[in-house]
Amino acid sequence: MIKQIKDIFRHHELLFKLASKEIKIKYKHPILGFLWALIVPLSIILVFKIVFSLIIKVPITEGYPFFIFLATAVFPWNFFSQSLSGSTTSIQDNSNLIKKVYFPREIIPISIIMANLINFLLTLIVILPMFIFFKVRLSNLIIFLPLVVLLHIVLTIGISLIFSGLQVQFRDIKYIVEILLLIWFYLTPVFYSLDLVFSISKRFFDIYMLNPFAQIITLYRITLLDGYIKTLPSDLNISYLVVLSLLSSFGLFFIGFWIFKRLEPRFADLV
Repeated sequence: MIKQIKDIFRHHELLFKLASKEIKIKYKHPILGFLWALIVPLSIILVFKIVFSLIIKVPITEGYPFFIFLATAVFPWNFFSQSLSGSTTSIQDNSNLIKKVYFPREIIPISIIMANLINFLLTLIVILPMFIFFKVRLSNLIIFLPLVVLLHIVLTIGISLIFSGLQVQFRDIKYIVEILLLIWFYLTPVFYSLDLVFSISKRFFDIYMLNPFAQIITLYRITLLDGYIKTLPSDLNISYLVVLSLLSSFGLFFIGFWIFKRLEPRFADLV
């Protein structure tokens, strides 16, 4: 597998070209271009602000504006969901390229993720002025933000490889992904606090935290929101959370890579 991963780096120029092509296609015709990468998650935040702050009052972590609390989860989630949705059908969508020349096929779904990553990193930069506007202090642990982003990318690649490979053989997978993303979103602490989950029962909380994206979102908030660690349930060990996230992200990456490579020999016949 190490040899195959090195093969991806040898084809890095193709990876960058496909990612660049994806960005150009995505924002070529819309008048607002890249701004849509900002408008969509901001619209989601606004809707949740209205629904869960004014209509259905959901208890969240005290001490943080609801907008900032949501932004630290919605933007990472948007990167993941768009990457997974786009990469799931990416092998099918590039059938002509696959039949013409050989290259590591995993480059195609990874290029979709890289294109979305550029958008995500730009939106992260935009989030920072929001902290100033809402007078929220950044955490001293922000120096670890690149490591959280790395775990986020690794997790996204692993899951995307699984579904993009399966989609070639089973054409219903893209619909399953749509349902999965909907369920997964509500099983992730985007608009509610971990305290709310912990209040149900400690056993349920322990099972809940096995959700890789619950781990990632929590790590984002720890590295962005000053004092967020103090608001977490006392039973949540941060070292355990980091180790668990490492195992989840890299475990799913290697599983995804293995599944993709097992299915790859049939791609040219099935697309």
